[in-house]
Amino acid sequence: DNKIAVFFFPNNSVIPDMAAEKVINEIIKFYGENSLLLVGHSSSLGGDTPEGKKINMELSFARAEAIKNMLINNGFPSKNINVLGKGDLEPTAMANSNNNDSNDRRVEVYLFSN
Repeated sequence: DNKIAVFFFPNNSVIPDMAAEKVINEIIKFYGENSLLLVGHSSSLGGDTPEGKKINMELSFARAEAIKNMLINNGFPSKNINVLGKGDLEPTAMANSNNNDSNDRRVEVYLFSN
């Protein structure tokens, strides 16, 4: 597993939590020469209809794009960033306990080899 970071988001938001800026700077500092894969996710909230699934997929992609833009705006080369949206298809294990799906609203950052 070559995951190097995870960003979390409030419900229905494409703006990451407060820790994001620090993590962005660390990624640029340590992985600035690497290629990255950003995988966006959403919680299953509202995903019980085809329209809801579509919205969750778009939201997951938009979250990954938001992290991509933050990286680029801080000097990371855009050509080294790949983006993927998974919607609510890959919930975390923690999401099933206490109906807490906040861990599912995330973007995972992986080192990407071409």
